[in-house]
Amino acid sequence: MFQATCLLSVLLSASVPAAPLDLYEPSCTYGIQVDTLKASKVSDRRQGRERLDTGSPVIEIGGAAIDRSGAKDLHEVLRTLPGLNVKDYGGIGGMKTVSVRGLGANHTSVCVDGMLVNDAQHGSIDLSGFDLDDTGNIRVETVSADGIFKPARAFSSGSVISLGTKAPDLGGKTAGLSARMLYGSFGTLKPTLRFDGKLADGWVVTARGSYLKSNGNYPFGYDGLSGERINLRREGSDVSAFKSLLRLEGNTQKGGVLRASASYSGSERGIPGPVILYVLDPTERIWNNDLNAAVSYESASGSPWHYRIGGSYRRTRDRYTNTDAKYPVPVDDRYLQQSLTATGILERSFAIGDAGNRMNVVFSQDLSRESLAANTVVCPDPVRFGSYSSLAVQYCGERLRATASITGSYIHESASRNDPGLETAPDRSRLGPSLSFSYEVTRGIHIRAFVKDGFRVPTFNDLYYDRVGSISLVPEKAFQSGLGAAWQGKAGRALVDVTADAYFNRVKDKIVAIPTMFVWRMRNLGRVDMAGVEVSAGMSLPLGGEYSLRTDASFSFLRAVDVTDPSAKNYRHQIQYTPKSSGSFSASIFKDGFSLNYTLIAVGRRYFLPQNLEVNALEGYFDHNLAIRKSVPFRLCKLTLAAEALNLAGVNYEIVHSYPMPGRQFRISATVTI
Repeated sequence: MFQATCLLSVLLSASVPAAPLDLYEPSCTYGIQVDTLKASKVSDRRQGRERLDTGSPVIEIGGAAIDRSGAKDLHEVLRTLPGLNVKDYGGIGGMKTVSVRGLGANHTSVCVDGMLVNDAQHGSIDLSGFDLDDTGNIRVETVSADGIFKPARAFSSGSVISLGTKAPDLGGKTAGLSARMLYGSFGTLKPTLRFDGKLADGWVVTARGSYLKSNGNYPFGYDGLSGERINLRREGSDVSAFKSLLRLEGNTQKGGVLRASASYSGSERGIPGPVILYVLDPTERIWNNDLNAAVSYESASGSPWHYRIGGSYRRTRDRYTNTDAKYPVPVDDRYLQQSLTATGILERSFAIGDAGNRMNVVFSQDLSRESLAANTVVCPDPVRFGSYSSLAVQYCGERLRATASITGSYIHESASRNDPGLETAPDRSRLGPSLSFSYEVTRGIHIRAFVKDGFRVPTFNDLYYDRVGSISLVPEKAFQSGLGAAWQGKAGRALVDVTADAYFNRVKDKIVAIPTMFVWRMRNLGRVDMAGVEVSAGMSLPLGGEYSLRTDASFSFLRAVDVTDPSAKNYRHQIQYTPKSSGSFSASIFKDGFSLNYTLIAVGRRYFLPQNLEVNALEGYFDHNLAIRKSVPFRLCKLTLAAEALNLAGVNYEIVHSYPMPGRQFRISATVTI
């Protein structure tokens, strides 16, 4: 409660939020200018966080705002947004996932340049696998009910994070080269090299590579059995990783855009494990190799017909070892996951009357094949075929924007390994509708509402994991609804906007792990009700001398309770790892080539077990960060220096129980651009 009260006072005193009044695009235009993240179409001028003309909350962040924030990883940006809860398993290379409005990470989809990223094995996407240096803009649809020019599979998700790749900034040159060296606390070193070149007829090629090395042995303290304070260093948190990317993009003779990309990454990292009692000798390690290839073509916007077709391939190899003495034979599990996806999106736009009103109709179709092969004897090496279709209609008037969609999904699984006793899940199908609208009551004041029926399919781990999976699982159903209002206007020289939303979610057939004697089994269990409120605000103010001030603040309250069984001990208790109150505040002073940014993240008390007992509580925390950035142009190059101080209070708070986060740390970097 203390964190909520303090954050609310900061929110109200900031006088507050986001994008300049005249920088929002019209509520509906042709194609990707609104509903997708084509890098060349989204201007860095748009610093705004919340769009006001959408029926469900949509947050957009341009490249300049990303640079000003000082963030070096995607999760550092996302955790400042209202309603998003990032789960971090600690360490420099620890896994990061994001849950939106308490639905869980498996309900969040990630798209890159309009192509969906799949992970059938785990379901949730690890945010640490995306490099912020290659991200030009970010769009977060917290409900995924409003933007309609997107893959059919994204319509069934509870939320969608869309990333647009950073467009080359070559000016009048034919080629550009940038090199950066980052050094941070705990032996962190990350060199990066990027090349951009113009080819004939407006084609651009980008090649990029980076390497990350860190021992991750940060200090932390915890209370021993006798109440004494024990100070140690984190072991087994080392990481060594590299990423490479080759991308080609250009305009065709008909004005369309063709993109092709291939990336390869590999890593070896320790798994530090939980800090429980005095067990501080981790025995787990994991290796990962990930190959991605994608190609897409998008027709020129501005005509009544607009379409995108594309395909992607992903191959992921994982190896997990555990040499703990409790295993008679050391664990050495190996997994190969492959996915092949084809996507088609067709949009038709109609003019309605003479007032500029329009109606857009979009049909999307996704086909996918996903497979998992493992060296464990109980895995049937499943192959999943999926067909996803969606039909969406959007009306865009002078004051009203209304969207309706329906999505149909069909999933069939078979086994590559036909050993006796190995079975696969039955066929599954689902129809999911959604409806949203936004209405401008008067100039600058919008009201909005939405309802949506979404679901998430059980992952391969849910279904087939050794001694845990259950092939009888059915998809989780997530009903979402909300009502909100937004205002945007001027207060003196400041441009100000404020948004407030209330929402209710209900999740049925929630997939959970239940203990049965000596092993755990996956089950569909009951119902979870979630009711919440989100408030965000921001301000842009010119200070004179080419300096500007920008402040953003947000506050979220969420009551997410298990209402499955009235006789259960955890009936109407807050679900695990979901804080009731959370929020953020940031302030930036900047001008061309210079920025100074302060960020505060506040998270209230959570519980790491189903019962809300004191012994199961994780205390709330504040996380303060400061970043400064300065670019200096020279005749032949540009030098950019950046410095960051993270977690200024130096508290080893826990996002996941017994996984202490690093305390105070520093990062410095130097980038040379030719």
